[in-house]
Amino acid sequence: MNFPMQYPLFQFFYWLVNTAGLGGLAVAIVGGGSVLTYFFTLRWIARGGGDDRAETYPYPTPALHKHPPE
Repeated sequence: MNFPMQYPLFQFFYWLVNTAGLGGLAVAIVGGGSVLTYFFTLRWIARGGGDDRAETYPYPTPALHKHPPE
């Protein structure tokens, strides 16, 4: 085994993951957080795509479409 088990931090994480209840809880929290983040990101993108307001910019630039050069 190439894992450095002599360090207490690694021993704690090994114990945490290999304990059925605590390891399952850790996986559920990380997995649930990932799913929630994915859901909220998709919702944020969908809401932004459905926004009918006109685009506004703090200052005009030549890079904007339909903007006459100065």
